Amino acid sequence: MAIDYKDTISLIGAVERMTPSASFLLDTFFPRVPETAMTTVIEVQYKKGARRLAPFITRGTKGINVKRDAMESQFYKAPMMGPRRVIDPDIINERGFGEGVYSSTSPAERAANMQAYDLIDLQNMIINRKNKMAADILTAGKCEIHGFADDGKTELLDTIDYGFEQKLTPAKTWNQAGAGIYTDIGNMSAEIQQNAGVVPTVMVIGKNVFQYMISNDEMMKWLAIPSRDNLALFSFAPRITSPQVTRVGMISALNLEVYTYGETYLDDDDKVKPFIGDDDCIIAVPGRGRQLHGAVTLVNDQGTGYNTFASPYVPYYDGNKESQTVALSMYSRCVLAPETVNDWAVIKTKG
Repeated sequence: MAIDYKDTISLIGAVERMTPSASFLLDTFFPRVPETAMTTVIEVQYKKGARRLAPFITRGTKGINVKRDAMESQFYKAPMMGPRRVIDPDIINERGFGEGVYSSTSPAERAANMQAYDLIDLQNMIINRKNKMAADILTAGKCEIHGFADDGKTELLDTIDYGFEQKLTPAKTWNQAGAGIYTDIGNMSAEIQQNAGVVPTVMVIGKNVFQYMISNDEMMKWLAIPSRDNLALFSFAPRITSPQVTRVGMISALNLEVYTYGETYLDDDDKVKPFIGDDDCIIAVPGRGRQLHGAVTLVNDQGTGYNTFASPYVPYYDGNKESQTVALSMYSRCVLAPETVNDWAVIKTKG
């Protein structure tokens, strides 16, 4: 069925039928997508876990009032993401990528094909930005929102800060001989269990960390003497599960599946950077984080007023007769929120 690129509602329907590209950090730690809010300002609620004991009472005494666990609530104007692609006559009059030399494709057909691919690319860019937000929250507990001003320079718009404290810089870094790698992992896993009341089951490491682990004296001492008990402690069997993601193995004693994550992105300064630092180690409870979306308000298709769209991804068509260009944009307002701030911990293995 042909897509009506001039109608925003039709474009939203087309995007909703698309399968979003995989995004490891987002899919693993922030997979829940509640209904989109009808406002641009979103209330973000999260908490810190506490495990209270029920008070004893004497016979005939009324129940004892206990404090409720503190819930943090902050209001953020969900930052707007808005990648845009422009098509002009010079582009569609030339043979496109993959077209034969004697292609019979008309400029109008070529424009429609470009817009179909642009729709996918624009959504992928937004998903990549969300993945970067997830990486910032997991490694630092906060996310800085930088936007472009009219002069093309970036400026700080907001900082989403969850007051994250579960960080460890080992006294003896993991690249050094005699580092207590297993001890450090066990201590941070226990801290999550104590504070969140849930056992973390996933550990994500940068590309250098696995080498530190298999070169570590403490870990290799146990693996050097094969036995049933050692295999029950942990086992390494690297297996690629998806591009840039490798399941390294299992630390059975801690119920932790270990993954290396080497995916990179092109930053706003045109430099290639990893989502997770090469020497970072994240231990976390998966599946509890949320993607909170806000409404997007845009000029209506007739250009006579404004429409508000409550959708995670809002495509928008704009044709300019003066410049003879056609632009396709995609807008999204999103804030990532954890269930509790105690759901994860980060180890800076090299300081």
